[in-house]
Amino acid sequence: MSLKERINEDLKKAMKARDKERTSVLRMLLSEIKYTQAAVNVHAELPEAEVLKVVGLYHKRMLKSLDDYPEGEKRDQIRSELGIVDEYLPKRASRAEVEQVVDEILRGTEVREFGTLMKQVLARLGTAADGKIVSEVLKPRLSKP
Repeated sequence: MSLKERINEDLKKAMKARDKERTSVLRMLLSEIKYTQAAVNVHAELPEAEVLKVVGLYHKRMLKSLDDYPEGEKRDQIRSELGIVDEYLPKRASRAEVEQVVDEILRGTEVREFGTLMKQVLARLGTAADGKIVSEVLKPRLSKP
């Protein structure tokens, strides 16, 4: 079952259960997917990787919106919605896993350019990569003599 189909099925279940928050979040996710699909080709389905990318970008936008609100009810609501969206994202690599991959790549190459190494690490980790964590791990290792 594709990610889009899974979201559709979960939306139906949420609607039957009268879970307003979950229904709202899943409808928004589907809307984002359909909007991206329309921008590419209305008649063709988006590839699974593109759907995953759309969900990831929506998650990232929600994280940024947390900073726009003071601590309180709205932030709690956004955190709750983030929890729902997290269910559709792949498991992220831990900091230790990122450190291990960075060390392996640094041992295997003489290149010490941040951009090149960043691309290699992100390629190796794939969808489990969090660019922010990779950057935080890689920068100090490059500044060491």
